[in-house]
Amino acid sequence: MVNRERQRERPAARVVADTSRCVSSGQCAVTAPSVFDQDEAGQVVVLAAEPVGRAAEEAREAAARCPASALRLDPAR
Repeated sequence: MVNRERQRERPAARVVADTSRCVSSGQCAVTAPSVFDQDEAGQVVVLAAEPVGRAAEEAREAAARCPASALRLDPAR
C-alpha cells in the first residue's frame, strides 16, 4: 500500500506558463489557487510546477480555461 501512495503523489505533469501570451484574466488563479497566482501586473505566476492529486486536476482545468492558451502541462520528468 505504501508504494501506491507514493505513486499517487508523483507528479504526472509539469506546469508551464507562457507569460508572453498571458492576458491577465485570472482564470488560472481562480480555478487552481494552489498552483497559480498573479503578480502585481496580473501576469500568471506558477506556485507549484509539478502539482499532485487534486491540484493537478485543477491545473489541467485551468489550462483548458485559459483564454490566451498561455498554460500547458507537459509530462513530468
